[in-house]
Amino acid sequence: MSDRATGDAGRHSTPPTEDLAGIHFVAVIDGRRLYFEAFLSQARFRVTMAHVWAGKAEALGSVIKLDTDKPGLRVCAPLEIEWAALNAAEIVTEAVKVWDSITRHREG
Repeated sequence: MSDRATGDAGRHSTPPTEDLAGIHFVAVIDGRRLYFEAFLSQARFRVTMAHVWAGKAEALGSVIKLDTDKPGLRVCAPLEIEWAALNAAEIVTEAVKVWDSITRHREG
């Protein structure tokens, strides 16, 4: 059964690990598996995209300014700009949810 069929709008994420240094999480957005790596000292996540058929991951960009009211996606993959623009809000929302979880964990 697909994520969309379960009402999950085509995405889900795994919870962060207890080790906060370099937290990694995965989100499936618009059918693509994205890997996020935290840089807590920089309030950003590096985002890579899996290419399962090629057995590799490629940099997509970063979600930056997670400690502000205006986080944003910066794309470094020229061939993915259109897809990223269409899915930027969902990518940023996923990153913000995890960032909020991490910072609550660090404060508590």
